[in-house]
Amino acid sequence: MSETDRMPHPGRTSAERRALDRIGCGEPPGCSPKTLRRLLDDGLLIDQGGEVRRDALGSYQVPSYVMPLAVHYQWCSAVAFTDEEMAAFEAELEAQA
Repeated sequence: MSETDRMPHPGRTSAERRALDRIGCGEPPGCSPKTLRRLLDDGLLIDQGGEVRRDALGSYQVPSYVMPLAVHYQWCSAVAFTDEEMAAFEAELEAQA
């Protein structure tokens, strides 16, 4: 199986894939509004509204986004180690110990 066969969300731009990777790991998407809008419109992300925070300058909204469960499963499957990759990784860890 090649690396592109396991790529999460094939057909997406590199900016979209980076944003999905960040969201999949629990981080903010860190992408342009245009990229974010495409991911929301295509159902790959859900806007959770976020939270309102307050500082010396007043209130501001901190947005929050998540992947729908089915999208997150697809992402997890694509980025997970194969059995062979996991064995190699574990052997490398043992060699360092």
